[in-house]
Amino acid sequence: MQTRQLEYFVAVAEELSFTRAAKRFFVSQAALSQQIRLLEREVGARLFERDSHHVELTPAGRSFLDDARRMLCLEHESVIRAQRTSKGISGTLSIGYVKGYEHTNLCDMVRSFRMDNPHVKISFLRENVAELYDAVKAETIDVAINLLYSPSEMEGIEFQVLRHWPLIAVVPAGHPLAGKASVKFSELEGYELVDIDRGGSQYGENLKINATFEEEGFSPKISYVSQDVATTTLAVASGMGYALLPGYFTGPFLTNDKVRAIPIEGREDEMCVAASWLPSHRNEALDIFLDNYLQVG
Repeated sequence: MQTRQLEYFVAVAEELSFTRAAKRFFVSQAALSQQIRLLEREVGARLFERDSHHVELTPAGRSFLDDARRMLCLEHESVIRAQRTSKGISGTLSIGYVKGYEHTNLCDMVRSFRMDNPHVKISFLRENVAELYDAVKAETIDVAINLLYSPSEMEGIEFQVLRHWPLIAVVPAGHPLAGKASVKFSELEGYELVDIDRGGSQYGENLKINATFEEEGFSPKISYVSQDVATTTLAVASGMGYALLPGYFTGPFLTNDKVRAIPIEGREDEMCVAASWLPSHRNEALDIFLDNYLQVG
């Protein structure tokens, strides 16, 4: 069974005319008819009822048509994959990521992609949550690896959840809670908080953090508002208060003698990270990255 025979068969089935199908491929009607007869012989069934006035598919032909289309599609996709593997693709891929996520397996995803697609030029944007979603919508980046606070507010943006991270209390080494293996959220009441400026976020970040305190029935005593997580940890290490940070950022603190990272009980899956992109944004490198290189879980 040859690819050309399948292509001829599909063309006749769509045109319901041997003459028109032959014109598609710039071959004679006799040559096309011969290939259809050879195909019917191999299949072991008549695929068309035909006379001098009309052509129609037999029941066997209707059944075979779907399979023929799938076989042609699979062959085409296999060729494309082989070409990509052999040559790689070119182009650009701009990856945005929330500040602190450089401490995770993001580098493994990018490294694997680069090894298979060495001709793609990669760039990065390290930003806060709201700025990353704005960059996705403005199409200044292709994909954002970002905290996902409220899927209902993600209109027009598609996303794939990658992992849920715990919410961590980061305290100075001399803090009264520093020696605890874990804390209840309520134990933070009364202590000063080093907060992060989330601006006028429209993506639920402020609502999420504020709702957490509302659930616990107290308002934080804010000692300082920083512009990013790195400055936040500097302020914590300086004794200015505790901070609430996602678990992907707190790993390096486990061996830090200036601060302590303490899990918050009941908040083990609080911080959801997702890859987000615009479905209307066309970029072959992005499609390949999303399909083959995202590490979920």
